[in-house]
Amino acid sequence: MAEVLVVGCGYTGLRLGRRLAAENRVIGTTRYPARRAELEAAGIEPLLLDLTRPGAARALGRTSPDVCFYLAPPVGDTERAAESGGPGKSTGADGGPVRDEADTGAEVEAVMRALGRAPLEAFVYASSTSVYGDAGGDTVDESTLPRPDSPAGRARLATERRVLRAGWTLDSRPRIARISGIYGPGRTLREQIGSGRYRVIEGDATWANRIHVDDLVEGLVAIWRRGENGRVYDLVDDEPHPSADFARLVARLCGLELLTLSLQEARATYGPDRLARKLGSRRVSNRRLREELGVELRYPSYRDGVPTALEAEGAA
Repeated sequence: MAEVLVVGCGYTGLRLGRRLAAENRVIGTTRYPARRAELEAAGIEPLLLDLTRPGAARALGRTSPDVCFYLAPPVGDTERAAESGGPGKSTGADGGPVRDEADTGAEVEAVMRALGRAPLEAFVYASSTSVYGDAGGDTVDESTLPRPDSPAGRARLATERRVLRAGWTLDSRPRIARISGIYGPGRTLREQIGSGRYRVIEGDATWANRIHVDDLVEGLVAIWRRGENGRVYDLVDDEPHPSADFARLVARLCGLELLTLSLQEARATYGPDRLARKLGSRRVSNRRLREELGVELRYPSYRDGVPTALEAEGAA
């Protein structure tokens, strides 16, 4: 039985912990006392930890994990805020701006140093495909030079580099998971479309990538068990698609009206970071996920996964 540490038991971390708890001891961190019961129900030993507080990571020195999955976003990163375990889905870890590159990733390195005495099998850092930036719809993979064009993307890349540098120094066997848009039950855009908060940009021809949370969990486990140290893995499904098609499918299956806005309205509505993410166009290859890690996706396309996720929500 291995000891697993999941830093950031949010939407993905809770499912990862539940997946591994049957055969392993799983410790999961959260900033929110109200989530303790939810973690315990999933078979996860909760550890209250706020990494934005100086010295907080030292509490992890009392653990002895075989593997650490770091799923918490960088401080101020609004890209996947719910991964930190908070109740919201659109606020940053502290509500503030992404810090400059010199400070970005300090919390991750603090965790790695706190675990320095534990002989880790792997330290898996959850990054984002936003590090590639806008590729104009071209295909990118792990060999592509990252060119992030948003604050969140730059923060992710800076943290990746910090993880790799610290990982080699501390012999913590670092591995990077670059994750695309995560969807699944509770993450289908159904509520946002129904309320009118989510709108597609008229004439938007950008390409996007997604992965169902269940397949993401399997990919993370595979990185631990079959990945290589210092290696980067893109965790996306088989089918890059026109960005608006995901929302169109959800709207059609739920009988909802999908609202639009012009590019000019989008520029006035969204901040530069969110707009860059909405208009960034790239097709991410998952060849390494399938061929090197041997992951067989349960939902190869959003067209397979969305109906199931909506059924789980009782909405389809």
